[in-house]
Amino acid sequence: MIRINTADIGPDGLEVNGTEDAAFLELDSAGGFPCEVLDEVQYDLHASLAGRDLLVTGSAKVRIRTQCALCLKDITLPLGSDKICIFREKVPDEIVDITDDIREEILLQVPERFKCSENCRGLCPGCGADLNTEPCRCKKKREKGTSSENHTWDALNGLDL
Repeated sequence: MIRINTADIGPDGLEVNGTEDAAFLELDSAGGFPCEVLDEVQYDLHASLAGRDLLVTGSAKVRIRTQCALCLKDITLPLGSDKICIFREKVPDEIVDITDDIREEILLQVPERFKCSENCRGLCPGCGADLNTEPCRCKKKREKGTSSENHTWDALNGLDL
């Protein structure tokens, strides 16, 4: 649990650093994608009070291992945010649990699909060649003027509608 005791916050704020078991992220079930969390969540936060309002800023990160959605290579990626900003109004002088807020900030950074690089070309759907490291091995003859990336639609040319 990531908690802040508002009674400990002085005029210059309070630094809250540490690690937390990544189980609270629930990445295995929430994301719908296979991944392995490699570390604990590391957080470096600054808490300050403005009257009875609490402002927490900072960063929280974790490393995960998953697969590239295009070429299926195993990749290790950092997941998290350097721009965490949590605001709570009228907090009482007690311990405030911000674990769910940190979880939300991290999960908002999960991409729609993981890629090993921005220019990953993926696998050829015909022969399965990794187009990042080798040329397509398909033996189909392609029509002149068609790009090699559109050959997946060639099967539709043979349909008799």
